[in-house]
Amino acid sequence: MRILIATPLYPPEVADAAVYAKELARRLAKDHEITVVTYAHLPEELLNVRVVTVEKRQPRFARLRAFHGALAKAARDADAVIAINGASVELPLILTAKIPLIFCVADRAAYARGGLLQRLSFARALTVIRDIPPCKPEILPLKPEPTEALTAWEHAWETHLARLDSLFTHAKH
Repeated sequence: MRILIATPLYPPEVADAAVYAKELARRLAKDHEITVVTYAHLPEELLNVRVVTVEKRQPRFARLRAFHGALAKAARDADAVIAINGASVELPLILTAKIPLIFCVADRAAYARGGLLQRLSFARALTVIRDIPPCKPEILPLKPEPTEALTAWEHAWETHLARLDSLFTHAKH
């Protein structure tokens, strides 16, 4: 399946939404064709993941217009879109052709602010996933490896990907 991930943040940014977007792309790329559309200057590269960037160091209107164009172009070849919340993604999504959309809430602060764009985007989505996997537990030098926490993290990702796969199956029909 060809999946488009639309995200306002992507590494080298370090916010939780950026870390989630990269891990999601990495894991989905094992079984799907993945394209990420993001605001970035020098994004990290991932094996088997195409990253389309919109320069974030430009005026807001130009940035939103460029993101909408990149999103619309990438969406033509996608079977589904996974959007990560944020107004800078939500507005272009509202204006993009309708294809199956899954919304993941990775930016809790943006979600708490809510607003009209968020409500319109969420209304357009097949589903809104509010319980995404947490960030990977830190492995610290001179400390025992957090085996239990890593196992729980891996299980959370397996559950999350199984849910997404079932939504992709639903989106095909």
